[in-house]
Amino acid sequence: MGWSKYSIENNYLPITGAFAFFLCIASFFFQSWLVFFVGVFMILLIYFNHLYMRKVGEGLLFNNKKVRGKYFPSEDGAWVLEFHNTGVPIMKAKLSVSFHDSVTPHDQRAIKKSSIYEVTVPFSISNRQKTSVTIPFTAEKRGVARIRKIELMIPHFFGFGETVLEKEFHSIQEALVYPTTLVVNNKHTLLTTKQGESPVPHSLFEDTLSPAGTREYHYSDSFNRIHWKASARKQSLQTKIYDKVTENGWNIAINTGDDRFVTNNLEEILSCVADLAYFYVKQNIPFSVCINIRHVGLTPFYYIMPGTGREHLQKVLEAIAHIDVQTSVYPFEKMLAYYDSHLESQPFFLLAGPYIPEKGDILKKIAEKGTGIYELIVNEHNASIVKKSFSQRREMSS
Repeated sequence: MGWSKYSIENNYLPITGAFAFFLCIASFFFQSWLVFFVGVFMILLIYFNHLYMRKVGEGLLFNNKKVRGKYFPSEDGAWVLEFHNTGVPIMKAKLSVSFHDSVTPHDQRAIKKSSIYEVTVPFSISNRQKTSVTIPFTAEKRGVARIRKIELMIPHFFGFGETVLEKEFHSIQEALVYPTTLVVNNKHTLLTTKQGESPVPHSLFEDTLSPAGTREYHYSDSFNRIHWKASARKQSLQTKIYDKVTENGWNIAINTGDDRFVTNNLEEILSCVADLAYFYVKQNIPFSVCINIRHVGLTPFYYIMPGTGREHLQKVLEAIAHIDVQTSVYPFEKMLAYYDSHLESQPFFLLAGPYIPEKGDILKKIAEKGTGIYELIVNEHNASIVKKSFSQRREMSS
């Protein structure tokens, strides 16, 4: 991708050219070779300045390499911009780089306009030279920062203006900042009375395909649970022990808002979801996430299938980091209806954000199928999960 190029000239440059031409004419009247050479020298400088400004930037290449840095708030990182020049040298220029404010530059002279930082640094590069520019920053808040625009301001020989090379593009170098966590007070594991596959410390059900060890035989133990090889090895009867399991799993439905309003306390809600994600992965509890942001694919909104483990946690944290209130939203009621009819149901359903039932209360229909419906209640400095109750009178859930 080439550079957009335009020049900003000072009004004195045409005057200087006219003055140089006047000196050349005047030198014949005064019969002064010195005045003639001064005029010619100035005309040559103006000509070569014009020629240089026309050629500058034609061979300057920017390596828009794919880099995704992942950071937690307060961690340090840097933009690394690589250039290769095959054209005329560029001397004493200024490079201006604009990027999103999810990261904060270390340069105290940086300018912030709306949600965009602009950092300006000196820049010079010779012919056939490769160079890199490093702009250090600190991860500031949840989000994805990308370089929005690069400008190169090259001064004229006389200082009467400058030529600007501008590149607006979709940068594939990005800094992804994970959300902070807001502790959810009562995020204890809720169990059902149904047998499942999720391991838990205490349950009435066991996974007979997942032996956990042996213990001493008790008279109340079933005869078919005796581990004969272990009994022969220890010279006493040993009983098989299996992992305790139950049906357990959560679906977290995040409402970011609608086309006109952003959900109150959205950042706090996302921080709570991040806290729950860490907790569920640590407890080996499978969970899925629905976000009412439009998404291209089989599912019309952003959906993360049920799972657990570190890869699943990373996928969820990245999805939260990518949530942008400026993107197109998917109606929350339609998302719930799609989940109810098309997606894998979980034993527990957590509502994260406001919910106003329309013609039919979808959550009530989901609850009637045996799913436990809960709400995430967020205050200023704490949060909790409460059981959602359904009444005849429709109320707004906050």
